[in-house]
Amino acid sequence: MPRRARRSYPTNDATDLTDEQWAAIAPLVAAPSPNGGRPTDIDRRAIVNALLDNHRTARQWRMRPNDGPPMRSVRYDFDTWNRDGTLITINAPLRNPARHALNRDPAPSISVLDSQSVTTTEAGGERGYDGEKKVNGRKWQFWVATHGFLVRVLVHPADISDTEGAEWLLAAHHHAFPRMHEIRVDEGYKQGLDEWLQKNTAIRLNIIEKPPGQKGCAVIPKRWLAERSIAWAGRNRLASKEYNRNPESSEAFLYLGSIAMLLNRLYPRCSFLITL
Repeated sequence: MPRRARRSYPTNDATDLTDEQWAAIAPLVAAPSPNGGRPTDIDRRAIVNALLDNHRTARQWRMRPNDGPPMRSVRYDFDTWNRDGTLITINAPLRNPARHALNRDPAPSISVLDSQSVTTTEAGGERGYDGEKKVNGRKWQFWVATHGFLVRVLVHPADISDTEGAEWLLAAHHHAFPRMHEIRVDEGYKQGLDEWLQKNTAIRLNIIEKPPGQKGCAVIPKRWLAERSIAWAGRNRLASKEYNRNPESSEAFLYLGSIAMLLNRLYPRCSFLITL
C-alpha cells in the first residue's frame, strides 16, 4: 500500500494573533535591524505565533509543526528579542493602555511583589533547593501593578532568598518607574529589603502580614494580586515547570505570556471571550 503524504499540523487559532493584535506590536518586532544587512524573508508574525504556541503547549523546539517557520528562525528571533529587551519593550506599551482602560494612570505608583518556586526538569541549568517550599528548581520574582499586570520578572535558583532576589530585580529596573512609591510584599521579604529600599530608592515597603490564626490558603487583601498573576502565567504549559535550561529564557516566555494576555484584553478575539 502506498504511504499517505504527511499532513501538516492545523493552525492554532487559540494562540495565533488576529490582524488587530498583530498591528499593535508589529512596529516593535518587524522593524529592520539597526545593523543593516539583508532583510529577512521570514514572516515575523509567523515567528510570534510560533512562540505563542510554544508557550501555551510546551512544545519542544524540534517538534514545531511542519507548516510553520523553520525552527532555527524561531529560536534565533526568540534569543535576539530576549537579549535586546524587545519583549520587555512590547509589554510596557500594552500594560499602560490596559491600565488606562481601567481608569488608572498608565504609569503604576503602587505595585505588588511575590515569589513562586517552580520545579526544574532534567534540562539542566541553574537551580537550587528551596528548603521552605521543599522545591528543587528555580524561583520567580513576580513584580506586578495593582491590577495584576506584569511590571518585571526575574528567574533565579530557588535557594536564593526572596529578599536577595528582589534586590537584584529592583536594582535593575526600579529606575524605569519614577512614579513608583510603594511595593507590597509578604513576610518572606521582611529580612533586609526595607533597608535596601531606603538606601537605594524612594520606594516604601509595605509588608502585608497574614491574619492571626490563619490556616491554609486564604485571600489576603492587597497581596493576592501577585498570586493571581502567577496563576495566570501557570495557565501556559511551559510555565508549569522550568523546562528551559537558561533562566533568561524562562523570563522571556513569562513576558510573552503577559503580552498575549494583554493583547487579548485590549483586542479581544470575539465578543464572548473571557479576558484574564
